[in-house]
Amino acid sequence: MDPTPAPALKDGFAQATVDWTARTVAAAHPAFDTKRFRQIVRAGFDDLSLMARVRRVAEALAATLPADFAQADAVVERALGEPPEEWIEGEGISAFRLAPFLEWVSIAGLATPALALPALASLTRHFTAEFAIRPFLADHLDLTFEHVARWVTDGDARVRRLASEGTRPLLPWGRHVAALKSHPERALALIEPLAADASEVVRRSAANHLNDVSRLDPDLALAHAARWARGHGEAGRGAVRHAVRTLVKKGHPEALKLLGFDVHATVGLRRLRLSAKAVPIGGDLELTADLHAEGDAPVTACVDFAVRYASARGAERWKVFKGTTVTIAPGETCPVRFRRDFVPRTTRVLYPGPHAVHVRVNGVTVGEKAFELVA
Repeated sequence: MDPTPAPALKDGFAQATVDWTARTVAAAHPAFDTKRFRQIVRAGFDDLSLMARVRRVAEALAATLPADFAQADAVVERALGEPPEEWIEGEGISAFRLAPFLEWVSIAGLATPALALPALASLTRHFTAEFAIRPFLADHLDLTFEHVARWVTDGDARVRRLASEGTRPLLPWGRHVAALKSHPERALALIEPLAADASEVVRRSAANHLNDVSRLDPDLALAHAARWARGHGEAGRGAVRHAVRTLVKKGHPEALKLLGFDVHATVGLRRLRLSAKAVPIGGDLELTADLHAEGDAPVTACVDFAVRYASARGAERWKVFKGTTVTIAPGETCPVRFRRDFVPRTTRVLYPGPHAVHVRVNGVTVGEKAFELVA
């Protein structure tokens, strides 16, 4: 494998994106001051992170679109045109060219939330408004929740997803909103129907939301997970499996029991092998082993794998990778296999040094092997 780090995500949101934005708005609003827009964006743009670039373009839009929010929103709606009928797969970073329009709403519309929140619901059909809604949750929590309650039953799955994703207490890349962390039960009560939504993407968002809650209040999360499992059929049970994944990786007994695992069973490990004792950066490693049940009854267990990484200052970093569910009959063995690459990425810096991989059954380490990552 090529050990060269992947290009930075922000490189996909460059000057060409700025030019596209200027052309798109000017086509819908001939009075748009494209020269001033570009001047505002330009200063130090190359040094900004991806999200800071999005913010800069949004600030430039706020400075150059009409000051009246309703008029400016009409310009944006004309510029973007009709949204696609459904999510477009595979766009990747190129979809971020639309993010500044959502961020613009959070800047220009924060003082007029009654107008801005419907605009977010409309624009989220082009690009997710999950980040842009956060300032409204921080400044206008009750009003925003009123809109979220309506979005839960919206006919468009992208709007329903916004209801769940936008209110996640630990949304990655999202602005911290203290009320979502201190009182997660408010949003959970609103999004519960989405656990059995017709759209898998919406169900996955609801599950991710509940997984966030499990990091803050495991008991609250498990109570909701049990209700989802009882009341929402197979779709709800599927959402629950994803929602309690963090607790399962930690070996939380109630989460394991909720998924049907035998938390009191004993599982042993034999013939644990690694494909190499030294792995070059850019290479990969494979682990193989055999599990066996140490009892007289079949055992159903959750098998995960944990990698211990070296860090720049000598401290240990752990990453748990979801493995598989196994059922082992008495006297039989169950082979397991795990492969992991060690290719540098923009989101993952690798350091040479001692590493290890652990086999975990129901959150408990049953075997481990050390290896060396070499430059």
